[in-house]
Amino acid sequence: MELAVLLALLGAARALSTCRSLDLEAARRKRIEAVRGQILSKLRLSSPPPAPEGPPRALPEDVRALYNSTRELLRQRARLRPPDDPEEYYAKELHRFPMEPLGEG
Repeated sequence: MELAVLLALLGAARALSTCRSLDLEAARRKRIEAVRGQILSKLRLSSPPPAPEGPPRALPEDVRALYNSTRELLRQRARLRPPDDPEEYYAKELHRFPMEPLGEG
């Protein structure tokens, strides 16, 4: 009995509600369009450039070699770097700043 009354009240309250349900997909699409517009604005374009026609071109060998050597250099640096010490994150010194005015004397 109490459950039926509670459900009836809940249905009536829902009918009186003026809140709309949030459509996450629509909000996501709006956000993507806003970001796309910002990018085009920064590039001073009114619309996206047309996609290139035909198959994608092969990457030149010197560009590929430069990319691979840079990636390998970064890996070597990461291996040689000492692991982070958690103690370095915290302050080593304590500074005290009195906030009360100094008394006479």
